Amino acid sequence: MRKHLLIAVLSIFTVALMAQSPLRPQHLKLQQQPAPYKQKAFTGAEPATHVNPNLPFIDRTEVEVEVGQTFYDLQSNSSTPRRLASHTDGTRYATWTRGMESASGYPDRGTGLNILDPGTGEWGDNPSARIEDIRTGWPNIGILADGSPVVVAHRAGPEALYFSRWVNNDWVHAQIPSSVPSGVIWPRMAIGGPDGNTAHVIGISYPTGNGGAVYEGVDGHVLYYRSLDGGVTWDKQDIILPEINKDFYARMDADSYAIDADGNTVVVALFADLGDVKVSKSTDNGETWTTWTVKDFPIDQYTVDQGYTTADIPFDPDAPDTLAIQSSDNTGAVLIDFDGTAHIWYGEMYYLDANLTDNNFSFFPAWMGLRYWNETFGEDSTQLIIPGIIDANGNDTLDISGTDVIAAYFSSMTSHPTAGMDASGNIFLAYSGVTENFTSSLSTPTAGQHCRHIYLTYSGDLGNTWSEPIDVIREDLVLEPDLLELYETMFPAMDKRVDTQVHLIYQADFEPGLSVRGDSDAAALNYINYLAVDLEEFGLVGTKVVNPAEFAFEVSPNPASGIVKITYELPQASQTSIFVYDMTGRQVKTLSAGTQAAGSHTALMSVGNLAKGLYLVRLQSGDKIATQKILVN
Repeated sequence: MRKHLLIAVLSIFTVALMAQSPLRPQHLKLQQQPAPYKQKAFTGAEPATHVNPNLPFIDRTEVEVEVGQTFYDLQSNSSTPRRLASHTDGTRYATWTRGMESASGYPDRGTGLNILDPGTGEWGDNPSARIEDIRTGWPNIGILADGSPVVVAHRAGPEALYFSRWVNNDWVHAQIPSSVPSGVIWPRMAIGGPDGNTAHVIGISYPTGNGGAVYEGVDGHVLYYRSLDGGVTWDKQDIILPEINKDFYARMDADSYAIDADGNTVVVALFADLGDVKVSKSTDNGETWTTWTVKDFPIDQYTVDQGYTTADIPFDPDAPDTLAIQSSDNTGAVLIDFDGTAHIWYGEMYYLDANLTDNNFSFFPAWMGLRYWNETFGEDSTQLIIPGIIDANGNDTLDISGTDVIAAYFSSMTSHPTAGMDASGNIFLAYSGVTENFTSSLSTPTAGQHCRHIYLTYSGDLGNTWSEPIDVIREDLVLEPDLLELYETMFPAMDKRVDTQVHLIYQADFEPGLSVRGDSDAAALNYINYLAVDLEEFGLVGTKVVNPAEFAFEVSPNPASGIVKITYELPQASQTSIFVYDMTGRQVKTLSAGTQAAGSHTALMSVGNLAKGLYLVRLQSGDKIATQKILVN
């Protein structure tokens, strides 16, 4: 079983690994050094300066399928939008920012769209043009109740959110109304409502760093928009959500937010860097909102170069610098489960603002880790569910020579999460992570940059525990196994609807980093690839999370300090096991009962050797799982 490397600075740490992994000390060689953060987000209007289309590609089909191409390689400044969606009839839509005319600054840039036909099981030909009638970028796909697709993107100059509807076999385009003087850009969208035709959209007011203006006291303000009729009219415009405003923020960042909807429930998450991570939820289709602080940033309304001392921030023994503050890396995802509970994930990052004259701040390019939160956690209470990158060779060492071989995406080494759920209530998470053992010999100007791969993990108990991630960029799945050593995969986007497979698209090429920003590599052809991963990869065959009452499942006494009695009833004979996990997801006890007959059953278990704290007792009978919490005192 491969191990995960926990975030480290300079010394040995004890690692809280994923479920069914032992605790072990880890020592990482890589030192954490701050680097300047991006000050300006990209809209796509910027001219191209690097062009080199001559990288290898072999036209061959394996499990992975190429659905599109683009030379424009910045699919997001931070979080990845919903770019893959399906209808109940099996029709699937993939979208991305497509731009092929790199030498002239991508005047053809817009939404690339490809469609999988459920009748043939085949994707269409690569699109030869954008769907819009003007230059756009940052598309989000949604499916209305009747199966018709809608797309929201942005146009740059003048900045506006641009909505496209499929009507009578053609696209109808219109600008989403707004009164923001500088315009709105970088949208996100989710489809919900009682009839499945409400379009919920968020965007950000055009920030000063790109030539915009401060809006309502915030430089780059996240705003909410709503259409009850699938984008024909918009009854809510420029709405400021509670606590996502000037009382807490001086600035917000491009693409540092996400949205999801299910029926009348809508959730918006903001993954700020120099500010709080917040979640705002509506249960009445966007009429009223309640907001939680998921991760508190110690200084409200912080502005770059404002400055602070150690007295202004909490002591953090894990911080790579005494003035470094833990926050989000701006990349995150949100998902609403079948009970209406909000789940969010984001990349962990530390920031430093030591130079108060440079109009910038610093981040730590070698930092890693994905954090998770749901409503049951309460405020300012997240869990580190992905401690770091995979220790591929099992030597308990991070074999990366320095930060110069990490491509500049301005995010954590484990970042860009995206999530979905199957009919049984299993939650699936994909993310892009730096690999220890895959490096690109083509990297220029820095040779030997480490490639990123896409990883998948899941939770069968609504986020209480998580499986060990699997790397899906591997020889038996990728389109070009002969080029596996060069694969760089970024910006994963998962179809929220998981069936017998997890469905993903992502951008792939053969060079770590980007041409549009960061590394400023030579512009080369990038491939938008689709991959369907069987649930059998996770050992799942129809597992379903159920209410403990279905088994009359009880654990007593609770709290407990010695022997506990576990009682349950089986409606039919089945293979039965009981697992106990601590709150880091580590399995600490197992009771395997084998095949048991229908009826009432009792098991005794000692908890006297467990440390004081909260634990999860999971009963698995056949294809059903129920979970109870127990406090050991």
